[in-house]
Amino acid sequence: MLIRTALQSDCAAIAELHASSWRSAYRGALSDEYLAGDVEQDRRQLWESRLTEPPKHQHVYVAADGDRLIGFACLYGNENAKLGSFLNNIHVSQAAQGRGIGASLLHATAELCTQLYSEVGLYLSVIQSNTKAQAFYTRYGAKNVGTAVWHAPGGTDAPLLRFAWESPRALQEATANPSFKRTGLRPAA
Repeated sequence: MLIRTALQSDCAAIAELHASSWRSAYRGALSDEYLAGDVEQDRRQLWESRLTEPPKHQHVYVAADGDRLIGFACLYGNENAKLGSFLNNIHVSQAAQGRGIGASLLHATAELCTQLYSEVGLYLSVIQSNTKAQAFYTRYGAKNVGTAVWHAPGGTDAPLLRFAWESPRALQEATANPSFKRTGLRPAA
Protein backbone atom coordinates (compact mmCIF):
# COMPACT_ATOMS: atom_id res chain seq x y z
CA MET A 1 0.00 0.00 0.00
CA LEU A 2 1.25 3.42 -0.96
CA ILE A 3 0.11 6.88 0.19
CA ARG A 4 0.82 9.59 -2.38
CA THR A 5 -0.36 13.00 -3.50
CA ALA A 6 -3.44 12.79 -5.73
CA LEU A 7 -3.08 13.45 -9.44
CA GLN A 8 -5.67 14.91 -11.76
CA SER A 9 -5.85 11.46 -13.39
CA ASP A 10 -7.17 10.07 -10.05
CA CYS A 11 -10.42 12.03 -10.40
CA ALA A 12 -12.66 9.18 -11.64
CA ALA A 13 -11.37 6.69 -9.07
CA ILE A 14 -11.75 9.19 -6.21
CA ALA A 15 -15.30 10.04 -7.34
CA GLU A 16 -16.24 6.35 -7.56
CA LEU A 17 -14.89 5.63 -4.07
CA HIS A 18 -16.51 8.77 -2.66
CA ALA A 19 -19.92 7.80 -4.08
CA SER A 20 -19.61 4.21 -2.87
CA SER A 21 -18.66 5.38 0.61
CA TRP A 22 -21.60 7.77 0.78
CA ARG A 23 -24.03 5.07 -0.36
CA SER A 24 -22.81 2.86 2.45
CA ALA A 25 -22.08 5.19 5.37
CA TYR A 26 -24.66 7.93 4.73
CA ARG A 27 -27.76 5.80 4.17
CA GLY A 28 -30.50 7.36 6.28
CA ALA A 29 -28.62 10.66 6.57
CA LEU A 30 -28.86 11.57 2.87
CA SER A 31 -32.07 11.10 0.92
CA ASP A 32 -32.70 7.68 -0.63
CA GLU A 33 -33.52 9.42 -3.92
CA TYR A 34 -30.16 11.17 -3.98
CA LEU A 35 -28.20 8.04 -3.06
CA ALA A 36 -30.09 6.01 -5.70
CA GLY A 37 -29.28 8.64 -8.33
CA ASP A 38 -26.04 9.44 -10.07
CA VAL A 39 -23.99 10.24 -6.96
CA GLU A 40 -20.84 9.25 -8.81
CA GLN A 41 -21.37 11.92 -11.49
CA ASP A 42 -22.06 14.48 -8.76
CA ARG A 43 -18.82 13.53 -6.98
CA ARG A 44 -16.91 13.47 -10.30
CA GLN A 45 -17.87 17.10 -10.96
CA LEU A 46 -16.66 18.01 -7.48
CA TRP A 47 -13.33 16.20 -7.87
CA GLU A 48 -12.71 17.52 -11.37
CA SER A 49 -13.06 21.00 -9.94
CA ARG A 50 -10.89 20.24 -6.90
CA LEU A 51 -8.10 18.59 -8.85
CA THR A 52 -8.10 20.87 -11.89
CA GLU A 53 -7.74 24.19 -10.09
CA PRO A 54 -7.03 23.44 -6.43
CA PRO A 55 -6.81 26.26 -3.93
CA LYS A 56 -3.30 26.70 -2.55
CA HIS A 57 -4.24 25.33 0.87
CA GLN A 58 -5.96 22.16 -0.49
CA HIS A 59 -4.05 18.89 -0.19
CA VAL A 60 -5.39 15.55 -1.45
CA TYR A 61 -3.74 12.22 -0.72
CA VAL A 62 -4.68 8.81 -2.06
CA ALA A 63 -3.97 5.32 -0.81
CA ALA A 64 -3.20 2.92 -3.63
CA ASP A 65 -2.81 -0.83 -3.70
CA GLY A 66 -1.06 -1.42 -6.99
CA ASP A 67 -3.23 0.25 -9.63
CA ARG A 68 -6.29 0.32 -7.37
CA LEU A 69 -7.25 3.40 -5.35
CA ILE A 70 -8.47 2.22 -1.94
CA GLY A 71 -8.68 5.46 0.04
CA PHE A 72 -8.29 9.23 -0.07
CA ALA A 73 -8.17 12.27 2.17
CA CYS A 74 -8.70 15.96 1.37
CA LEU A 75 -7.36 18.63 3.72
CA TYR A 76 -7.72 22.41 3.73
CA GLY A 77 -4.80 23.86 5.68
CA ASN A 78 -5.41 26.52 8.29
CA GLU A 79 -9.08 26.76 7.27
CA ASN A 80 -10.45 27.96 10.62
CA ALA A 81 -8.85 30.54 12.92
CA LYS A 82 -9.92 28.66 16.05
CA LEU A 83 -9.79 24.97 15.01
CA GLY A 84 -7.02 25.02 12.40
CA SER A 85 -6.85 22.78 9.34
CA PHE A 86 -10.02 21.08 8.06
CA LEU A 87 -10.01 17.43 7.03
CA ASN A 88 -12.93 17.72 4.62
CA ASN A 89 -12.90 14.13 3.36
CA ILE A 90 -11.41 10.83 4.38
CA HIS A 91 -12.78 7.63 2.86
CA VAL A 92 -11.51 4.06 2.60
CA SER A 93 -13.13 1.43 0.40
CA GLN A 94 -15.22 -1.08 2.36
CA ALA A 95 -13.07 -3.97 1.12
CA ALA A 96 -9.90 -2.30 2.44
CA GLN A 97 -11.19 -1.20 5.85
CA GLY A 98 -9.43 -2.60 8.90
CA ARG A 99 -6.00 -2.62 7.25
CA GLY A 100 -4.69 0.65 8.71
CA ILE A 101 -5.32 2.71 5.58
CA GLY A 102 -7.46 5.33 7.34
CA ALA A 103 -4.82 5.69 10.05
CA SER A 104 -2.13 6.07 7.40
CA LEU A 105 -4.13 8.81 5.65
CA LEU A 106 -4.65 10.54 9.00
CA HIS A 107 -0.91 10.30 9.60
CA ALA A 108 -0.08 11.88 6.24
CA THR A 109 -2.45 14.81 6.83
CA ALA A 110 -1.19 15.33 10.40
CA GLU A 111 2.40 15.27 9.16
CA LEU A 112 1.57 17.87 6.52
CA CYS A 113 -0.16 20.09 9.08
CA THR A 114 2.83 19.83 11.42
CA GLN A 115 5.18 20.85 8.59
CA LEU A 116 3.17 23.63 6.94
CA TYR A 117 0.66 25.03 9.36
CA SER A 118 2.68 25.70 12.52
CA GLU A 119 0.97 22.98 14.49
CA VAL A 120 -2.44 24.64 14.43
CA GLY A 121 -5.23 22.24 15.28
CA LEU A 122 -6.89 19.79 12.96
CA TYR A 123 -10.62 19.08 12.79
CA LEU A 124 -13.33 17.29 10.82
CA SER A 125 -17.07 16.77 10.87
CA VAL A 126 -18.82 13.41 11.21
CA ILE A 127 -22.49 12.63 10.61
CA GLN A 128 -24.04 11.85 14.00
CA SER A 129 -25.32 8.48 12.83
CA ASN A 130 -21.82 7.35 11.74
CA THR A 131 -20.73 5.90 15.08
CA LYS A 132 -18.08 3.73 13.42
CA ALA A 133 -16.24 6.82 12.18
CA GLN A 134 -16.64 8.53 15.55
CA ALA A 135 -15.02 5.56 17.30
CA PHE A 136 -12.18 5.58 14.76
CA TYR A 137 -11.31 9.25 15.34
CA THR A 138 -11.66 8.92 19.11
CA ARG A 139 -9.24 5.97 19.07
CA TYR A 140 -6.61 8.35 17.67
CA GLY A 141 -7.24 11.09 20.23
CA ALA A 142 -9.91 13.30 18.64
CA LYS A 143 -12.34 15.04 20.96
CA ASN A 144 -15.93 15.95 20.21
CA VAL A 145 -15.93 19.76 20.33
CA GLY A 146 -19.35 20.67 19.01
CA THR A 147 -22.20 20.16 16.61
CA ALA A 148 -23.30 21.56 13.27
CA VAL A 149 -25.79 20.82 10.51
CA TRP A 150 -24.81 19.83 6.98
CA HIS A 151 -27.15 21.04 4.25
CA ALA A 152 -26.41 17.97 2.18
CA PRO A 153 -26.87 17.26 -1.51
CA GLY A 154 -30.33 15.93 -2.19
CA GLY A 155 -31.98 18.43 0.14
CA THR A 156 -31.51 16.83 3.57
CA ASP A 157 -30.12 18.42 6.70
CA ALA A 158 -27.78 16.02 8.47
CA PRO A 159 -26.70 16.64 12.06
CA LEU A 160 -22.92 16.60 12.47
CA LEU A 161 -20.46 16.22 15.31
CA ARG A 162 -17.21 18.14 15.07
CA PHE A 163 -14.10 16.24 16.17
CA ALA A 164 -10.76 17.98 16.71
CA TRP A 165 -7.15 17.47 17.69
CA GLU A 166 -5.48 20.41 19.44
CA SER A 167 -2.21 19.57 17.73
CA PRO A 168 -1.55 17.44 14.66
CA ARG A 169 1.69 16.23 16.23
CA ALA A 170 -0.22 14.05 18.72
CA LEU A 171 -2.26 12.58 15.85
CA GLN A 172 0.93 12.02 13.86
CA GLU A 173 2.44 10.08 16.77
CA ALA A 174 -0.77 8.08 17.38
CA THR A 175 -0.94 6.97 13.75
CA ALA A 176 2.75 6.32 13.10
CA ASN A 177 3.19 2.93 11.43
CA PRO A 178 6.50 2.21 9.71
CA SER A 179 5.01 -0.66 7.68
CA PHE A 180 3.23 1.75 5.31
CA LYS A 181 5.15 3.36 2.49
CA ARG A 182 4.47 7.04 2.02
CA THR A 183 6.01 8.52 -1.08
CA GLY A 184 5.55 11.54 -3.28
CA LEU A 185 3.73 13.42 -0.53
CA ARG A 186 4.01 17.10 -1.17
CA PRO A 187 2.03 20.23 -0.55
CA ALA A 188 -0.18 21.42 -3.39
CA ALA A 189 1.70 23.62 -5.85
